[in-house]
Amino acid sequence: MRALRRRFQQSAADFVRRHRIQMESARFIDRVWIRERLAQDPIIEGAVVQTLRDTSQTLREVRARVDEYVDEIAPYFSMSAYYRFGASIARRFVDFCFEMIVEEGGFERQMQGIPANAVRVYVINHRANMDPLILAYSLLRHVPMSYAVGEWALVWPLDWLFRSFGSYFVRRGEKDPLYHIVLERFVQIIAGQGAVTGFFIEGGLSRDGALRKPRTGLLDYIIKLRRDQPDREIVFMPVGLNYDRVLEDRILTREKDGPLPKPTLFERLFNLGGLLFWVPLLIGANLFKVASGSHRKFGYAAVRFGQPLPLTEWPGGAEIHALDDGPRQEAVQALAEELLLHRIGRVIPATPVPIFATAYFAGGPTDNNSVRARVADVMRDLRARGAPIALGRAFDSIAHRRQDPEQGPSITSELDASLLDAEEAELVYLLASFSLVRRRVLRRVVTPTGNGLDLIEGAEDILRYYALSIRHHFAATEPAGGGIHVIA
Repeated sequence: MRALRRRFQQSAADFVRRHRIQMESARFIDRVWIRERLAQDPIIEGAVVQTLRDTSQTLREVRARVDEYVDEIAPYFSMSAYYRFGASIARRFVDFCFEMIVEEGGFERQMQGIPANAVRVYVINHRANMDPLILAYSLLRHVPMSYAVGEWALVWPLDWLFRSFGSYFVRRGEKDPLYHIVLERFVQIIAGQGAVTGFFIEGGLSRDGALRKPRTGLLDYIIKLRRDQPDREIVFMPVGLNYDRVLEDRILTREKDGPLPKPTLFERLFNLGGLLFWVPLLIGANLFKVASGSHRKFGYAAVRFGQPLPLTEWPGGAEIHALDDGPRQEAVQALAEELLLHRIGRVIPATPVPIFATAYFAGGPTDNNSVRARVADVMRDLRARGAPIALGRAFDSIAHRRQDPEQGPSITSELDASLLDAEEAELVYLLASFSLVRRRVLRRVVTPTGNGLDLIEGAEDILRYYALSIRHHFAATEPAGGGIHVIA
């Protein structure tokens, strides 16, 4: 066992050296050091004293709560788990589900001009529970990152897995002020030591597909790091994610009007029985598909990097940490909206299914030719607005002919571009419609104007969920010549 562990460690070290990955020293801080640092932290000490004054609890009981919070929050990064075990699982799972489209050169471009000693904080929109896996996979050869993970992952073996990847756990909706003091100081300590951190600024998954209102808790914690290190630059690194399929989309859309009632004991037992029956069946069916070569991926998962925002370059940013609570919260809220709605929103990629969904809801006939024409209009409009479109290997031939017109028809440049646009829209239409028909969101029908597609009853929210994921691109300034009318 010891020899196997050494082999994993050596393999991970070789991977890091081969790809010249910069490992900050904070990555190797162990839980004992974190516990001792937090136990002696004067701000936490003050919170403990205040709790003793406000409650009837004993010092031992309050200390035990602090220790419980520290044990729950703190990770223990393992280089071999991150780069060998975790990377292997992530690669196989992600490649099984999606074709990944990561902006070529996006990481390097985003890193240009970032001060060497700056605190780097990745801020990301939240589309799916597998977002941390997708982003870690995308940045595997660049940088290890500590994520804020919800308490849903505090079950074995997920808790061990996420902790070994350097992630830390955050309770959503926790009311105890002492917990928030411990979490705040933990985030500030690891960020101040140089650890690259990341969090999902929406705080939770979108239920309708649109961007949510940004949450400011972790953002405020990181900004207040400058109270301890006033000369330290903090740089926010925006990242936009999008998918052709979010695995939990049906569950999310059922909750768009509010949380569902908690299941009864009978319903929980029935659901457990369903899981015990269906999970082995699904695993077996998918293994058979892989073995027979008939497995089809869910579509594209796309990652794109936005324009970094140094805190001191944001108006008043250099002094936000020194403001009183009220004005500071207002300033942090404005910064959060800039990061989410502009820096992140601008780079959220449009993949085939969201493009198709936008075209479907744009109004008009639903026969194949009409929807295909609207797909072309949507793509033309997105490009006119500067929105990123993420298309995978199936579109390589079209991309090459755009770059090298001599490989394709050459009547006139405008006609050539129009032909390529039509071919591209046709392929987007085919890929998206095939996926949605296979998922029983749409069905093929005969319409008065020809063969077409119709929504299956109860599936409208699913299709609209994907249209809303790129609606914010159309809320920007109108391009020259107007644009497509989006009703989603």
